Amino acid sequence: GMPTLRNPFVHGNLFLVLNIDFPEALTASAQAAVLNHLPPPKNSCVQTQDHEVHRLVDTDPIVSAQQNAVNMGGGQEAYDEDEGHNHGGGAQRVQCAQQ
Repeated sequence: GMPTLRNPFVHGNLFLVLNIDFPEALTASAQAAVLNHLPPPKNSCVQTQDHEVHRLVDTDPIVSAQQNAVNMGGGQEAYDEDEGHNHGGGAQRVQCAQQ
């Protein structure tokens, strides 16, 4: 997921919602036809000492958002700090003295 505001080491969850209708079964000729339409694999999977492990788990997005609310709560403070200060919304006006 995306890093949280002001704390790049805390990440939110990345949700992908996919609706895929898979057939119950494929015949050998149907499997061959599908493979003919796919490109060959680019890389083989090789694990190294410094690889990251990611796990795919079923999660309810609403429950996850509620659980991560503490980590994600920093989004509005950057905008709140200037509220209540009436700065005039622009440059100061200066009047020249007449000589």
